[in-house]
Amino acid sequence: MKFQFNVHTNETDYFEYNKFMLLRSYYGKKMFFMYRILFALICMVGMLVLLWNNGFTQGAYIGATLMLLFAIALQLLLAPFLTLTLKSNLKSLKKRGKMAFSPDSIMEFYEDVFIEIAPTNKTEQSYSVIERISVVDDKMIYIHVNNIMSYILPIACFESKEQCDDFFEFIKTKCANIDRYNSKIGGF
Repeated sequence: MKFQFNVHTNETDYFEYNKFMLLRSYYGKKMFFMYRILFALICMVGMLVLLWNNGFTQGAYIGATLMLLFAIALQLLLAPFLTLTLKSNLKSLKKRGKMAFSPDSIMEFYEDVFIEIAPTNKTEQSYSVIERISVVDDKMIYIHVNNIMSYILPIACFESKEQCDDFFEFIKTKCANIDRYNSKIGGF
């Protein structure tokens, strides 16, 4: 065994992971950008239809201006709205007792596989399934198996900076796609 970590995650960690995946990650940024373009196109088509059907009258221009203001507000409030929706969905999952993470687990990294051992299950994965690794604000490491599933590894799991550096040198040999996100410099 190369590395072993006792991983402790809580609801805040899980919320931050999901928020990251939705708004900042390699996967989420594409989807978020597509939503913004789609909503802008729908509003633009709506404005053109309104103007065309009402013969470019003053009332049509007022309606188009209101639609434009709605489109701008939608662009500005999309991220907070999605975050609020995410928070609501996670509360609903918690209420039903179906949280998608284990608060305590052990992550073991071997030369050819990595294993997560939780109280209810044990998952063994080959390094070949890792699509990318995200290091967020030097606090969390997300090991992405695909665009939906990731392993959460808090930096606090490391005993020292040297162990953290050794782990990064090791994991670089297993996955070339390592992204660093830092909120101190514009969020990325």
